[in-house]
Amino acid sequence: MKKLFFVLIVFSLSFGQIFSADLCVNESGSGGCYASIAAALAAANDGDRIIIQPKAGGVPYVENITINKSVQLLSNTEGTFWVMQGDITITPAVGRKISILHMRNIVGNISAASNSPAGTRCEVNIMNCKLDDGNINFNYDNFNVNIVSNVIEDGSVVLRFGNVIGNEINANNTSDLTSSAFILLNSDGISTNDTLYIVGNKIRYLSSITGSETIRCIYLSSSSHFFYVANNLIVTTGTSNTTYSSNYFSGIFVNTAKNSSLGQNFILNNTIYSSNPYYVYGIYFYGHAANAYTNVLNNLIILISNGYNSSIIGNSSGIIAASYNYSNVGFSSLSNNGTNNLTSNTTINTATGTLNTGSDGINGGYPDPVYYDLDLTVNDVGAYGGSYSLNNFHPITGSARVYFVKAPRTVLQSGTLNIRAESFDR
Repeated sequence: MKKLFFVLIVFSLSFGQIFSADLCVNESGSGGCYASIAAALAAANDGDRIIIQPKAGGVPYVENITINKSVQLLSNTEGTFWVMQGDITITPAVGRKISILHMRNIVGNISAASNSPAGTRCEVNIMNCKLDDGNINFNYDNFNVNIVSNVIEDGSVVLRFGNVIGNEINANNTSDLTSSAFILLNSDGISTNDTLYIVGNKIRYLSSITGSETIRCIYLSSSSHFFYVANNLIVTTGTSNTTYSSNYFSGIFVNTAKNSSLGQNFILNNTIYSSNPYYVYGIYFYGHAANAYTNVLNNLIILISNGYNSSIIGNSSGIIAASYNYSNVGFSSLSNNGTNNLTSNTTINTATGTLNTGSDGINGGYPDPVYYDLDLTVNDVGAYGGSYSLNNFHPITGSARVYFVKAPRTVLQSGTLNIRAESFDR
């Protein structure tokens, strides 16, 4: 009789750390605390933690702050945001590590001051925060940015290296978005074979289109890293003024991909629903390098347009392998391998993105067990299917959590099972 042995190695990465000292902030500056966040930052040393007392009634600390040390900023009251109004500027340095937890910013952006110097990346973690009106902009080299479990209203996320996981991002106007994109991934100055994750996000454009607008919800323009885009819910609603035939919508827009055969890209189990622009594309491969390989699997694309629409549009460069995608419209410039359902009857609840009863996308995805749902049934196409189901990331809570787990989908007998768990601790 054969026995099956596993060696389990678990890497648990918490974005907490051992801190040198705790500094406190309250509105009166009493009890040995500082009266402003800027004053506490000025007094802090690398490795310190700044614990902020929320003001009564949710009144904000009104100040622009610059963070030029390895520190963590967090609330001293469980379940209550510390509130500010103003911009946060990150001054980078080799190996600097900054974490911002459970903050609400009424009006203000979070951005880098410049490229980070060559060496160990400057790490910035923005987790469990709420931005009422502001962007997160790290369109700079040599950062590692983790945007996790945040609610971003009237804003967008731009980065060159890092992960965007489990956020809600909403906008009413393209003027609120950087490059008309909710999430924009650009090329970094240092090219690696790392894979960057954009997983489990809810993206909503809530306004009607009344003029000439271009919307690219997830905009992939990185030639320096591979990407893994999975289980995102992308919804636009409203109406379109059909006199503007230059309205364009793309749920996922691939402007370029890494020109390398040393890894693969994935666009997996996303739900894309649009009911307003004139030209509507679910997944658009505008550019795709000759040596790039992208797997497009188990996506649900529902497009309602008064003009032209296509579920997936591709080009001839590289390999775009599209399988088990469901849509109510067809492909363009991309061959169907026979597994894609382009006359699907699948409909969704547009408020939640869940599949409606009777939809053919239920258990309709790739039948290989590595893509099974969490209940070990065949993959449900769309954002709630597979092991990275949207249910893993929402609703966003105010408590500490393990927010992402990377584990192999198959394990060989007598093999080593490596699991990497990433978390934050409020």
